[in-house]
Amino acid sequence: MSGALKKLDFSKRETLYKVVGLAALFTLFLVMPFFLSNRQLVMFARIFILAVYGMSYDLLRGYTGFINLGQAIFFGSGAYMGVILLNANPSVVFFLLAIVIMTLYGLLGGFIISRIVLRTQTVVASAMVTLALGEIVRQIAERWRDVTGGQDGLPMGNRQVAFDGIIESAMQAINSDISNRGIRSAQNIFHYFLAFVFLLVMIAVLRLFVLSPTGRVMLAIRENEQRARFLGYTTANYKTIALMVSSVAAGYAGVFFSIIVRFANTDYLSVQYTLNALVITLVGGTGTLYGAIIGSGFITILQTVLNDLNRALSFELLKYPMLFIGTVYILLVIFLPSGIMGGIYKLADRYALWKEKKSE
Repeated sequence: MSGALKKLDFSKRETLYKVVGLAALFTLFLVMPFFLSNRQLVMFARIFILAVYGMSYDLLRGYTGFINLGQAIFFGSGAYMGVILLNANPSVVFFLLAIVIMTLYGLLGGFIISRIVLRTQTVVASAMVTLALGEIVRQIAERWRDVTGGQDGLPMGNRQVAFDGIIESAMQAINSDISNRGIRSAQNIFHYFLAFVFLLVMIAVLRLFVLSPTGRVMLAIRENEQRARFLGYTTANYKTIALMVSSVAAGYAGVFFSIIVRFANTDYLSVQYTLNALVITLVGGTGTLYGAIIGSGFITILQTVLNDLNRALSFELLKYPMLFIGTVYILLVIFLPSGIMGGIYKLADRYALWKEKKSE
């Protein structure tokens, strides 16, 4: 965590470059949605939300060294909670209610899982227990068809949910002759910004968390848990806190994801979706938080490109995008083991070291 980009002793010119670069990137994301198609808007909204899901996993894997193969429990539950409540009442109030419920569910569920998992003594055993717990939840959801729709899933029955009605009313007030396509485009632009703001808020919250004294102890546990115990820290309590915060963040991502995809099924509860979060963090770089954004963008765009090529070429192998994603992951592990963001930090460290030597 001592990368050159994270230090505060920048020269004035380097600070200016950093601020200008961030401002340019922020401006790009503000302007970009007005030049994207509806399909591309949905894709970027998915990237932002899955980045939060990836960060929730990175909080465990990257900052405590804990491998949780049941993370999809909370992401999938959040998606189901969003669909169920918005089917009952498609208002903003019920969307916020889903957020509140997932906060409580994530805190309680994370605490219960931690009490079960932390009885094990090894990382592998903990991973296997969380895998089993995740599969139990998925099996319950598949058999509870009256509520979840089973393997067929649960679609969002209302055309307008949460903020959609507000957007439509605003657009009709501006232009009474606006078409349904124009309204849909405006709603997709709003969903893009909603997901973008959600991402920024979660980055700020999780960043504050990992920089807090609790977050520093989590890093100490990751580096050497036995030494952290010798220093007087009850490591199980800090792992429990990390698991609870991670579960809440994953649940929030699931609720926002339900608005974008307007659907939930038991695949969102499966180990495959947990592995998606794992791949996102490994590709972007574990222990960086920001790496999840790069990993989410890389994986989502690659999947979209492969699906487009499959429709255009009807090539059999293109029907299995995970083959290509797995190949890319293997290459990254070999040539860039710290992930894309980790590679950027290493380059920044080398540049800072080169500047120090040059100034001597």
